[in-house]
Amino acid sequence: MAAATFHLSVLTPTESVFDETVESIIVPGSEGYLGVLAHHAPLITALMPGKLTVRKPGGQTLEYQLTGGFFEVSNNKAIVLADAVA
Repeated sequence: MAAATFHLSVLTPTESVFDETVESIIVPGSEGYLGVLAHHAPLITALMPGKLTVRKPGGQTLEYQLTGGFFEVSNNKAIVLADAVA
């Protein structure tokens, strides 16, 4: 059975880094790392510098280095507003 999915956008002030459907993500929140799956409760938090881990449908995992920013989850959509992404 396929895992439930949700939409993730990773944005910086100058570009859209990622804009696809994913199975899960792990973000460096202000109180520590937090994992998000489909249908997560609404949430807004500051992001600390650290690693963003993205798991795409099919199992492919991507990693991005963030320098900080903000993160929002609502209505089965997640948005990372990052200062910079490497």
